[in-house]
Amino acid sequence: MVLLIDHKDIAQIEMTPREVIDVVESAYRQDGLGFAEETPRLEIKIKGKDLPHIAKGTTSVGQGMAFLVESNVFIISYTFHFDFHKYISHVLDPETGQTLAIIKRTRGAFGTKPGAIDSGMLRTGAAAAIGAKYMANKDVEAVGIIGTGRIGRGSLACLAEELKFDKVYTHSGRRKDDSFTEFMSEHIDAEIIALDTIEEVMGKSNVLVTGTYAQDPIIKGKWLNDGTHISGMGADGPKKAEMDTEVFRRASRILIDSDKCLKIGEMAKSLETGAISMKDIQGKIGDVVAGNITGRDTPEDITIFESDGTHIQSGSVVNLIYEKAKKQGLGNEMDDLSDFFVNP
Repeated sequence: MVLLIDHKDIAQIEMTPREVIDVVESAYRQDGLGFAEETPRLEIKIKGKDLPHIAKGTTSVGQGMAFLVESNVFIISYTFHFDFHKYISHVLDPETGQTLAIIKRTRGAFGTKPGAIDSGMLRTGAAAAIGAKYMANKDVEAVGIIGTGRIGRGSLACLAEELKFDKVYTHSGRRKDDSFTEFMSEHIDAEIIALDTIEEVMGKSNVLVTGTYAQDPIIKGKWLNDGTHISGMGADGPKKAEMDTEVFRRASRILIDSDKCLKIGEMAKSLETGAISMKDIQGKIGDVVAGNITGRDTPEDITIFESDGTHIQSGSVVNLIYEKAKKQGLGNEMDDLSDFFVNP
């Protein structure tokens, strides 16, 4: 039997930021302990080869795999980015090879504002929050959100689960965005204030999350306060750069989620120019979650978690969707399709 789960089923599942944070954190911990494997994100661009990853004007197809030993799950995922976004994931039993479920997720077209906080937003937001949990100072008065789209919304929802803060300062990366304030005020208790410039946000915030499509740096090292933590979530390819080389040069601790981060535009340039060297990258986020290393040494440290997104991160959320759908009796079980999906 194969359980087919589509976006209509997923819409009936209540998925909280806390639940998503927990499964992503578990995936990172398993990675840090050597209990996880994944392929790098593989993608072929059909159109827009000179444009950043999933930017407007691009079309692409991607594929990846993840195996989480303790979670006992194997995920094969496919992504389709055209004038729509579609994600197909196969959930396999790693012991028998049986396909347990096929899950189809969708999201709005390029440039559309989300009407709710969905599982994809929480998946990325969970990563940002976990970075802050392990690398930020314990006393956080204010959080800064640079980029008020999907990443900014999901990240703030998850940060509110992990940190205690009174104020949130925001900027869209291009302009002041008051709609974000209205939307997120329904999800968190802190006061949300839209500011006119990124420099203002950075000057007032202890924790920053970046989530823009910037190709040229908008986060300047000269604006950074000592003790700041940055979860860099927006730059996810060679053509994207949110932070300048001075940000990386000033950082005392830099963690990544995968080696693919080394090819992200902002980090590649920092390495190429000598602003940092490989020894300045202390490990992966899984290493700090597993307790192999610390997230910071002093309150004055500037810390960076650079995230490109991983298949173990996505796979953990896909598995959560599968378990919840199964428990709620959602989806359609198809017996006659089993052999087609390689089940005996």
